[in-house]
Amino acid sequence: MVGEQNEFNATGRKLSFNREGKFKIVQFTDIHAIEKKGETDHAYDIMNRILDIEMPDLVIYTGDVVTTDQNPKAIWEKVANIPTSRGIPFAVALGNHDSDGRVPRDKIYEIVTGLKGCLNTPKKESIEEVYGYSNQVIPIYKSVNPDEKANIIYLFDSNDYHNLPDIAVKDDWIRSNQIEWYLNQSKALTKENMGKPYPALAFFHIPLHEYRFAATAPGAKIMGWRLDNGEGVGAYNSGLFSAFLECGDVKGVFVGHDHDNSYVVHHQGIALAYGHFSGGLNTYHALCRGARVIELTESEEVFDTWVRLETGRYLYRITVPHTFTSNDPKYRPYP
Repeated sequence: MVGEQNEFNATGRKLSFNREGKFKIVQFTDIHAIEKKGETDHAYDIMNRILDIEMPDLVIYTGDVVTTDQNPKAIWEKVANIPTSRGIPFAVALGNHDSDGRVPRDKIYEIVTGLKGCLNTPKKESIEEVYGYSNQVIPIYKSVNPDEKANIIYLFDSNDYHNLPDIAVKDDWIRSNQIEWYLNQSKALTKENMGKPYPALAFFHIPLHEYRFAATAPGAKIMGWRLDNGEGVGAYNSGLFSAFLECGDVKGVFVGHDHDNSYVVHHQGIALAYGHFSGGLNTYHALCRGARVIELTESEEVFDTWVRLETGRYLYRITVPHTFTSNDPKYRPYP
């Protein structure tokens, strides 16, 4: 069964909506954790503070989490302990810098899948042929029926660097057989649900080219900050966005990579969102640090999202898609 390998969390239960039909996710991105004392301590403090405030059901790390080859296992364990010490499960979509050092990407992923409370599973035979590592389907189950799926989370490995010559942009892209894998998963889930797509979100690191198209379109309605001199997209347009349109399930995409981009824009019925930079002092950032929060409503395509800052304040709380499609004042961003 699609996604059944993921039916666990830090407390040994499947992911489920609460009695009010809500499920909250905190997205941390671009932590760039290293071993050098003091450089990452601020990031740990930020993550602890935000989890104390938000008390989510799930944490998702969207890449560039640990960027050192000096004892990476110990640093990954330190990062993972922040949610798991609270009984919160987590999942990881690898970034381009997670395997920069001497430890290869497959070994990094082995470290990740061995962490307590991690929803990522080892690269098994069923997805062995799929490019990359952190490609995953995670179901969220209904509040009143723990055996019936309500919503779906897709994780993708947006990979690290390509080796094609004479191309200035070296960041990789989501490959064709990853997209084929997604199409197969999505279509199987839709068939299981009597032909109706489960509402879904997708998480990965490097933004799609459609982020740039949407943000620069005439009259674009951008909720948040676009400061990073544009979007740091991969070398080629993968075609993943058109696959999302074809399947009709993914209603929100969440990425990282660009530390000073923290916005949501609506494009062809899909919210294209950046996480908010959650890192320490060892890499660039202009924005006040924090995290993106996403609150799902059971079995619905509508969700809320906002940024929680390191100061405790929250900004740009919006309802997708209504903030982009309705003139009703109650859907205006707040506070």
